[in-house]
Amino acid sequence: MLRSVLFASAALLLTACGSSEPSTDTRVVVFGVDGLDPELLQERIDRGLLPNFARLVEDGTFQPLQTSWPPQSPVSWSNFITGTNPGKHGLYDFIHVDRHNYGVLSSMSTTEPVGLQISLMGYDMPLTGGAQLSTRQFPAFWEVMADAGVPVYVHRMPANYPMPETTAVTFPDMGTPDLAGAASGKAFLWTERADRSEKDSDSYYIRKAAVNRLPLQMAGDGRAVVKVPLRIYGPPDAAKSIIRKTTEKIEALGRERRAAEAAGNTTRAAELGVEIGELNAMMAAEQEVFTTFDAYLDYTGAEPQVTVEIGDHYGIAQVGEWTGWVPVEFSVMGGLVALSGYTRFLLKSDEPFELYASPIQVDPWNPVFDVSTPSEAAAELADAIGPYYTQGFPDAYKAYKADLLNTAEFVSQSDTVLDERLEMMQYACDQLEENGGCLFFYTGSLDLRSHMLWWAQDPLHPHQESVPGAVEDPNFPEYSQQIDRIYSQVDSALGKLLARIEQMEADGKGPVELIIMSDHGFAPFRRKMHLNDWLLKEGYLVLKDGAEPGMIAVSGKTEDGEIDWESSIVDWSKTKAYVVGFNGIILNRVGREAQGIVTDGEADALLNEMRDKLLSLRDEDGTPVFTTIKKATEVFSGPMTGVAPDLQLGFNVGYGASDETAVGEITGDAVIVDNDSRWSGSHLMDPELVRGTIIVRSGATLSKDPALEDITATLYKAFSVVPPADMDGKPLF
Repeated sequence: MLRSVLFASAALLLTACGSSEPSTDTRVVVFGVDGLDPELLQERIDRGLLPNFARLVEDGTFQPLQTSWPPQSPVSWSNFITGTNPGKHGLYDFIHVDRHNYGVLSSMSTTEPVGLQISLMGYDMPLTGGAQLSTRQFPAFWEVMADAGVPVYVHRMPANYPMPETTAVTFPDMGTPDLAGAASGKAFLWTERADRSEKDSDSYYIRKAAVNRLPLQMAGDGRAVVKVPLRIYGPPDAAKSIIRKTTEKIEALGRERRAAEAAGNTTRAAELGVEIGELNAMMAAEQEVFTTFDAYLDYTGAEPQVTVEIGDHYGIAQVGEWTGWVPVEFSVMGGLVALSGYTRFLLKSDEPFELYASPIQVDPWNPVFDVSTPSEAAAELADAIGPYYTQGFPDAYKAYKADLLNTAEFVSQSDTVLDERLEMMQYACDQLEENGGCLFFYTGSLDLRSHMLWWAQDPLHPHQESVPGAVEDPNFPEYSQQIDRIYSQVDSALGKLLARIEQMEADGKGPVELIIMSDHGFAPFRRKMHLNDWLLKEGYLVLKDGAEPGMIAVSGKTEDGEIDWESSIVDWSKTKAYVVGFNGIILNRVGREAQGIVTDGEADALLNEMRDKLLSLRDEDGTPVFTTIKKATEVFSGPMTGVAPDLQLGFNVGYGASDETAVGEITGDAVIVDNDSRWSGSHLMDPELVRGTIIVRSGATLSKDPALEDITATLYKAFSVVPPADMDGKPLF
């Protein structure tokens, strides 16, 4: 009965919206659940784990959803954002190639060239240019709908940083950096453990902690408080310009000093030596931007705890617990500018001491760069729920992958992200209830836990951990149940969303349509392929005589600043193909690549030859590595097709490209090797093998085999907004 009532209501809603005037009293909610797999969902419904999904599936419409070619999140979400394929919106991988030097570029953003600039206290300050820009080449649905007068609220959209100007309220997700500029965040670990070394990487710092066990104060029974002085690091780019300018000045003074010495002018040479020393000291002080703080280990209570004090702010936690958000501030540009943010601390262990801090989030009340549109929306959200994760993909998967966090710690951190999203969801529902319109709400925790914890439910996976790195907690589920658990948590979130929708309808603000969608499904990732090594083995990629395997990117520069092709390990005059990215082979084309040799007339035959070889490739046990391979022109259409990887690779279940492949590395290893990593689940495979999910609450009959871009077209129809010309999607009902 509920299904028929909702379907009739939805039909009336869409019919009423058929006029030329956009509808502003309509309410539609799109709940985006990254990685929600239709088969895994149905199996857990059948086991009785997901009562809210079960209710929707019984009364609504539930189908697998066509994902994108390739089924990568930036691509898939961009298909939905624009209603088009990558040949029109321009994103076709997590990673794009820099065709000037065969290096790596972000697929989601680019930096505008700096125009006018001034120098102040050694820092270059751009007056024009220098801004980050989205690489998306087609309008987002919320831009068009907001321009038409429809209230639109987009809470955490992947692949939407930097955010184009719009009157819609939007918050970005995947691709949004932390305060340090790291796209997935840069975490911190201070440790006393002997088996850990200090290290800097793109995603974390490890620093040794000097713990003086002499107590600051002592209780009568001998228990003590111990002080641990620490420092936390700020944006690494903040001092780059002053370091560059100082380095240039030191080099110039060095040349002058050598000339003075050659001329026998020892006095002048000595003066220049002093000046060089002073500049070196100044530059050393500018090498790192940091704030000092103290952690106090307190043994005077029933359980050890830490109190972290940064300035006038503090956070408290026992072993295995997280503090609340703690403000942190960095002084840069000689004290002219203060950059503020927030972090949370986890006391991993008191003996040996280990303290973890999350990546530093942008201060939503004082953002160093915009994390919402309009810019004040970030502060309004923070006024409602407090500080929050502003970075994209805030679940600490990189820290877990690098073993900074154990499994229990990763799950507990991810739980804090999901809890925070539920608070955001209530705030977003308030906006929808008050103003009507369209609400998109996103969660990525299911995706990231499926990536990182697949091994725990998969006895065939090469990565297994025999000794759990978990706190002793009887309520902590077995690792094998963690995928079940996150599906149940998302089901609980859905229940809260349904309760709000039903209350809106009871209050006369309905009917409210609800569409649940995912960008792709999931599968095991057991074996990884070094694609550049395969190209080398087959003769499509050629090294220079005597060159060792390594990065194909050409990083060397000549004295006049040009690319030094002599420094390359690759013989580009003989190389026909290479790989940068996860799902495509790129031809070394004449007129497109800097050192291209493959002509348009040769391309088709070369692609056919490589496709045939790859489709016949078998693993050691006879399993096909690929199930389908297509040319870019077979899966894409539009003006950006020519810059996509020329051969699109549909891996079989269990297989995928290695991380080394994605960044353009030749490893010198075997072509196919075990994926012995916590990153154990994936979806970068044949799109037909990892379809996403669509559920429509009203039970509407779908007009076609649904695709991501069709949901976009359905939203335009629901609000009677004319979509952009040349959109691919078609309304589903």
